[in-house]
Amino acid sequence: MNLLKALVAAAAVGVIVVAFQDAETGGWLPLGGTRGDKMDAGSPEPILGYDGMDRDTLIDFLGSAELDRATLLRIQAYEMGNQGRGVVLDSIADLLG
Repeated sequence: MNLLKALVAAAAVGVIVVAFQDAETGGWLPLGGTRGDKMDAGSPEPILGYDGMDRDTLIDFLGSAELDRATLLRIQAYEMGNQGRGVVLDSIADLLG
């Protein structure tokens, strides 16, 4: 049963990588709108799949996605208006410099 779970998890990771990785650059695609306004709890996800990521997955994504400043600011505003996870906000602050 554990082997089956591992195989399903590996398949899911493979689908995510194929769906969200830029084939040309190998980096993560900056998905989501280009709105620059402030996001609150009622705003849509700043990037596709954001709400489905747990803290560790999100931090890994942020570290490898090579997101532009505007996208990082949208993510920061969304995180502050929703879950407000300190570790995630610290990671975004580090990336913003």
